Parts: sequence; C-alpha cells; structure tokens
Amino acid sequence: MDSKNRIIEQLNRILKESQVLTDLEDRYVYSFEKIFLDQTYSKPDIIVRVSSLKEEKEVIELLEKENAILIKRGEEASSFNNKTSKVLILLDNVKIPKLENYSEKIGEKDDIITKFNELHIAGYGTYRNLALMVQNLLYGKTLNKCQQCITCSGYCTVSPSFNGVETWSSKGRMLIAKGIMNGELKFSDKIVDILYNCTKCGLCFAQCFQDLEFHEAILYLRHIMAEKSLVPQVFQTAANNIFENGDPSATPVTRRLSRIKNLSELDLPGKSDILCWLGCTVATRTPKTAEVFFKILNHVNVEFTMLGEQEGCCGYVLISSGLWEEATKVANEVIKRIEKTEAKTLITPCSGCYYTFTRLYPEILNLEIPCEILHTSQYIEKLLKEEKLKLKPLNLNITYHDPCSLGRHCKVYNAPRNVLKAIPNLNLIEMPLNKELARCCGGGGGLWTYNNQVSMESAYTRLKEDLISTNVNILTTACPLCQLNFRFASRMKFLSKNSIKIYDITEIIESAM
Repeated sequence: MDSKNRIIEQLNRILKESQVLTDLEDRYVYSFEKIFLDQTYSKPDIIVRVSSLKEEKEVIELLEKENAILIKRGEEASSFNNKTSKVLILLDNVKIPKLENYSEKIGEKDDIITKFNELHIAGYGTYRNLALMVQNLLYGKTLNKCQQCITCSGYCTVSPSFNGVETWSSKGRMLIAKGIMNGELKFSDKIVDILYNCTKCGLCFAQCFQDLEFHEAILYLRHIMAEKSLVPQVFQTAANNIFENGDPSATPVTRRLSRIKNLSELDLPGKSDILCWLGCTVATRTPKTAEVFFKILNHVNVEFTMLGEQEGCCGYVLISSGLWEEATKVANEVIKRIEKTEAKTLITPCSGCYYTFTRLYPEILNLEIPCEILHTSQYIEKLLKEEKLKLKPLNLNITYHDPCSLGRHCKVYNAPRNVLKAIPNLNLIEMPLNKELARCCGGGGGLWTYNNQVSMESAYTRLKEDLISTNVNILTTACPLCQLNFRFASRMKFLSKNSIKIYDITEIIESAM
C-alpha cells in the first residue's frame, strides 16, 4: 500500500469518511487557496476537514508520524521541495462563520444594496444574455476576489449541512462552475449532486458584491446539464407529472382543489378583470391560504375568476432544475389559459409563482404574461391605500419571514410589512436577519424535492438562530413552501416546546377583518 492510501486509511479510522476528502472535485476547489495560487505548490493530495481541536490534534500527530506535508488552511506554509514524493495534506480547520457576524457590517453598505436592486430590475432578457453574464462572472476579476474568502460557508444555506466543506458552499459551486466552463472539470455524479444541493436563494450574492450572481450561474449550469440529460430523475418525474396532471407532485386534476372549503359556493365568471392564480402548493397543500384570500376578495366585493382545475403549474420547478425546453411548453399553455380570461390583473398568494411570472418567464424563457402581476400582499396593500379594506385591532406580537422568491429575487419587502403594520395594536418584531439578509427557509431551487433532509435542516436553522431570539411565537410569511417547511421544522427537537405558530400573511389579515 502506498503512503497516500495508508494515510487515508488511518484518517478514516479517527474521522468520518466525509471529513477525508480525496475526490477530484474537492481537490480542485481547495486548490484555489491563496498558498496554491501564489506559490508553486502542487494541489493537495488530501483535504482533511476537522471540526474540533481534538480532531485537529489527532490528525497532526498522525501526519507527523507519516512524515507527510501539512498545510493549514489560511496560513502560510514553510517552503519545501515541490518535487518531493511526500503526501501533501491541506487541513481545513476553519470554523463555519456566523452569518449574523457580517450582517451589520454588510447591511450598512447602501451603495452595494442599491446596485444590487438596479441589477435585478434590469434583468437579462434572453438566454444568450444570461450565458454572457455567467461567462463574465466566471472569468472576471470578481471571482478571483472571492477565491480567497472563507465566509461563503457561513452565507450558504446548505453548507452547514455538509460540515462546512467548501466544495458544498456557494464559493465551491462557483469554482466548480468555472472548472466546467474552462474545461478543467467534467460533469460527474458528484458535481451534479453539488449543483442541485442549492436553494438558489441568492443569499451568497446579497452578502458579497452586486456583480456576483451565484444563483444565476448555477441556474445556467443546470440548464447545460439538462441538455446533456444529466438532470436528476426526481425532476424528470416532476416534469412528467406536470404534463400529465398539471402538478409536479402528481396530484390528479380532480383532486387539485378538493381541500379548499366552500369553493362550490363561489359564483365565478369565465372572464374577469381579476384572475386569482393559486399555484400548485396553495391549491393542494395550504388550502387555508386560498380560503382566506377568497374571503378577503368577497369582503371587499371584488369580482374575480379562477382557472380552477385547469390552472396547472407555472413551471417554476422546470426552470429551476434546468429543463427550460419543457418549461417553455408549459409557459406557453399557461399564457393561453390566462389570455382566455381577459384578466387585466393576476393575483397570486404564491411567491414562487410571482417570481416565475415576473422574472423567470421574461428573463429565461423570453415570454411575458399579458397582464399585471401582483402578489396578494401587494394587492391587499392596494386595497388598504384605497380604503376599501378596514382592519380591526389585533393584540399580537408577530414576526415576518421574507421568502427568497419574493424578497431577494423580486425586491418585494415593503408590501407585506405595510399590510401587517396597518393592523392596529399588532406589534411587528423583525428577526435579526431580514429583508436582503434574511436566511433562506431551505425550500427553494428544487431542494425541497431533491434533498428534503437538508431543506428541513435549513428551515430549522432559520427558526433556531433567528426566530427564537425574538421571543415571538407567531411567524407569518408570504410563501406556501416557506410555510410548509417551517411547520415541519417547528416540530423538530426542542422547537416543538415553543409552540411556534406559522401563518400565511392572508390569514393574519383575515383575522383582522
């Protein structure tokens, strides 16, 4: 047995196998450490990820006995003969940074946030423009700036679920994307896994610079994988379900609205100025959201219509998984169905549908919805401004979670807050990380479908790290997927003892009517 394999075998005895990294993808990502860029050292043979001083001590003692070369991450190494046959080990002992340690410093940089907003508003317009943007990102000097940064493992929603290994952070994904684009890496099962273990939340982008669109680059890479038939089977199945049932989870058309109470009492016209678009998750999994929104519309005597069982799926899961050709087919059918209603305004309680209609359709598929698109929070805010809706006092302490699709991706931060603040006696208490800096619930980007365990762990982190400290037990949000993920996560471990109540924002408004 050669010295490298002997060392790996011994390391696996004192550490978990996931802490001893020898795959090409890991060695590539960690080769961008400053010491390997500035000097002529070889790429590391092994990366060892330790999470305690005890583990670090045991590793160092072992490597000293084996006479291996040890370089600690972030430290300068003493010079050595690069032509030596000794095994080169990079010790990753960097603690996962706490996101809140950076939030105040970064949040004060108004110029960065302003440029961030302007970039999102401008959009990209076409597939080619997106490809050019990604190429500029991957080959630009800004990536070199982030290569030596270690904070991505703290910003990244899913990285903590992978023990802070840099390969599974936003920085690691970006370096892998660069390797793919310039031919240094080829798609492998592990690379596919890494690129789909991402919520596309944009939190890494929000924390850094206005021209680092990490989540857009990942979206582009997923599309390339789709062209190579490398999309995970779970998304292929979702696509088939959408074409067969109009729902990614295969809920039959006849059961789509079965959980919504009093639906048969609605006398809906075939055409109307206002179209209520529920979305798959609201229609099948959070029916209470639909019920209370109907109550609000009836309360203010607004005529509206729905597509009912024929509504189908907006195609978000197809776009986010890279299946853009399939998404285009779905989107064209959606637009035809919307056009038949002659609606001037489409209102949806689903932030994912809102994001899809307002940004993904025009920027990725080059398609436009033929009417105004409003999220329910925006429409309720409009009703309040026009004094068409009166609210009674609610003596509640409440906090609001910004969905990534509605917040960072579409810049809708004020409408939900304005609606809640319009309720007399209601006390809105913000979580430490909110708006641009809000931690992701873990449900977006297809992660809820692809790796539900990591998705749940992310939701648990949001509740444990940000909600519990507010001493508020009522959480409201404007996204059905966030609502579901938080409900499941709130039952985990000690959180169940805190009796956390999770509501859609429409439920709070309905209680105040």
